[in-house]
Amino acid sequence: MQTISRYAKTGAALAVMLLASGAAFAYDATALEKAELAQLTPQLRSQIEARITGGQTVRGILETMLLNNISQLFATNRVVAVDFDKGVAVVEGTNGQVKAFSFDVATLVIKT
Repeated sequence: MQTISRYAKTGAALAVMLLASGAAFAYDATALEKAELAQLTPQLRSQIEARITGGQTVRGILETMLLNNISQLFATNRVVAVDFDKGVAVVEGTNGQVKAFSFDVATLVIKT
């Protein structure tokens, strides 16, 4: 019985430590992601930073936003590649067709 109590106390102490150190597990953007964020407008950058939660990355959020913007023009299945230097996103359509879209790097608005 004392062994179970000791394990319970140890488990509780570990849980408190993990909860207290929650900020230590905050996502730290990679150098590439920081460069991508630096190209964005301040408003868009703030939106992306606000969306970063457990398990999400800057790149993932950017790709999702681009996919949403492109989906309005072209029924897409997934992002195949993104080149932020050139402002080009390549997506695969629901029918398997691959298409490249130019976008404004600062705002992620698709150019038509």
